[in-house]
Amino acid sequence: MMSFEKRKNVSMNFWMWPGYFLFFLMLSFPMVVSLLQVKAFLFAILLIFVAVRGLTCFRLDLHPTVVIWTLALASVSLFFGFRGMFLGTPGALKGIQVYFVWPLVYLVLLGGIHSMRTLHALEKTLIFSCAFIFLLGAVYSLSQLNILPEIPYLDSLISPDDLSNGVYDGYAGLAFPGLNSLPFLVPFLMTTVVIRWSQSGGKAVSKLWLSAILILNLALVLVSGRRALQLVTMLSPLLILVLSSFQPMSEKPLLRRSLGRCTVVWVLAVTLLVPLLGPIYSTSFHGIAERFSSGFDFGTNSFDDSPDARHQQYFALVRGWLENPLIGSGLGASAYGSARSDTMPWAYELYYSLMLFHTGLLGFMAYAAGIIWIYWTGIKIIKRGGITGRSLLPVLVGMSGLLIATVTNPYLARFDGIWVIFLPLAFINHWLLKQDRDYITSFQGAIQLSGRL
Repeated sequence: MMSFEKRKNVSMNFWMWPGYFLFFLMLSFPMVVSLLQVKAFLFAILLIFVAVRGLTCFRLDLHPTVVIWTLALASVSLFFGFRGMFLGTPGALKGIQVYFVWPLVYLVLLGGIHSMRTLHALEKTLIFSCAFIFLLGAVYSLSQLNILPEIPYLDSLISPDDLSNGVYDGYAGLAFPGLNSLPFLVPFLMTTVVIRWSQSGGKAVSKLWLSAILILNLALVLVSGRRALQLVTMLSPLLILVLSSFQPMSEKPLLRRSLGRCTVVWVLAVTLLVPLLGPIYSTSFHGIAERFSSGFDFGTNSFDDSPDARHQQYFALVRGWLENPLIGSGLGASAYGSARSDTMPWAYELYYSLMLFHTGLLGFMAYAAGIIWIYWTGIKIIKRGGITGRSLLPVLVGMSGLLIATVTNPYLARFDGIWVIFLPLAFINHWLLKQDRDYITSFQGAIQLSGRL
């Protein structure tokens, strides 16, 4: 007969599967309108599950510090949302939903993560999503080149405006929703591979599979034409080096050696991938380098309109911010002289400039303080070492990669994008709760020992 505790764990794991599926959808199909109802349904199931568990156990697995930070920043967002409504900004209600309502939803869901096993399952979902995104991108791009048959019903699932594939002089361009997750997933997978190869134990087959998935995604990065993604990929070894420098001396030398070996392999892989992809996608080192460098060319002779558009956005947002430098113009405001979208005039690619324009210096500093606290606590966990530190390191590197890419892409301006902030927060929340439990256990043990004496 299965014990009660074991049956309880099996039941808990069963109810977490909707969460893993929801996480997979957010990673592989972000911003896909046709899946909004599916995501909302899964969110509702998870919220009901967490609420039932909270009522039956009379608690949620939330540390007070995490609750205070989330509620404080949500209150900041509510203030700027109300300011936007008072000033009549067109996107104030949308801003309140994204920056006030959804952080509270994610906070409640954090209370349902009761074990390290759940966090490891989320890590596996990240890896599985990496493989799926590569497969979808490869099949889609090859089908557009008439090498493979078209994917059935893809146009009914994803809007044609979110899909594109092109072959140009020396480089390729590719667009589909899953690419938006790669600024997190590629650095995350790189760090995971480095950590796995730094450990003497573990299955060699698993390490090889992870390495293969990473190299395939590097090929996807090359043909994507996404400069921010390519920049983050190039910076990933440096991010790993910086964050791993806080590891204890028992772990740091092994990871450093593994990072050096893996970096050499990655450089060789990219060197081989460019000519191998050339016959299909017309890629060349010169073409990819020219495409990448054009992203930083703001001159009038540039053949790329994207840098010039962001250049205009920057000055429009800065001018708008200078009108209200301390408290901004409120969430949902639109900058005079620049409009990215007719349907959403408050949305811009330059996310940090936008937040400065919307919330001013005070609001921007409040949000920055929250991110700094995540890094500060995360580094503290990495310094302690152990399985939690090794598990958090790839997540922090992934978050760093996406925060860098967010400079020119509004990845955090949607409900299925802010998981990037709450995933490391889930590890931190679990670690803080464990620290409190260990302290209480040791304190009770000390009392019992003194009673015997």
